[in-house]
Amino acid sequence: MKKRILIVSLLLLSVCSILFLYHFRVEADSRTQQPNSDASFSHELFDQVLQEHVDKRGRVNYTKLKAHPEKFEAYLDLLAFANPEELSYNERLTFWINAYNALVIKGVVNHYPITSVRKVKLFNGFFSRLKFQTAGKIYTLDQIEHGIIRTEFADPRVHFVLVCASSSCPPLWNRAYAAETLEERLETATLNFIRNPEQVRIDRSKRRVYVSKIFKWYEDDFEVGYDDVADFLADYLPPEDAEYLESTDVKLRYLDYDWTLNDFSNNSQGVN
Repeated sequence: MKKRILIVSLLLLSVCSILFLYHFRVEADSRTQQPNSDASFSHELFDQVLQEHVDKRGRVNYTKLKAHPEKFEAYLDLLAFANPEELSYNERLTFWINAYNALVIKGVVNHYPITSVRKVKLFNGFFSRLKFQTAGKIYTLDQIEHGIIRTEFADPRVHFVLVCASSSCPPLWNRAYAAETLEERLETATLNFIRNPEQVRIDRSKRRVYVSKIFKWYEDDFEVGYDDVADFLADYLPPEDAEYLESTDVKLRYLDYDWTLNDFSNNSQGVN
């Protein structure tokens, strides 16, 4: 009897180990389909994909994209072998913003159907354990965001254009970013996010400001050139709210973060 219990226990342990290793192993999306050497890099394909699969609220039709990935895969092939080091500052930042957003979508499509990126790997594994070939190297999403975008460009407004495929993220714009209009788009995205009461709202009766957890996770980024997060917010709030923040000692309270997938696929009206 004891021998049988031991055998069953060992079998269960083996199964659990296999499941654990499968769940936590690093997944890499490497590419060998190198684009034509004389083809110039462009975000045009990604722009078309976003227009076809993302609605005005930033929700993605993952079902449709998974069924028809040809343009998207062609763009990912371009990303894999591009050389952003040859580009100007704005072009490089544009490259990495578009790359991050595209690879988040790719990570979701690879595991779809899911209800949240947190269902892909535990302990933030979607961002730290999925790897993608980009600019001739293999990166995780965390490496792109923290090791490249936040380190090399140090612009807090990028947090409002980098989209983590979740409901509490900034909405995904249904166009690819372009270097020529990047400054305008960064300002617009920041303004729209901060003036959205679902992300930032003031309770004067309690002298509190309820804000997205983005302002907690990246607090140091928002304090560069500002006294604190409230000082940063004041730059984008309506004048009466900005004046209130500048004249009142307020406490920040962080809103719950909704990790539900930004999925449009179940909406019968389609992308508009």
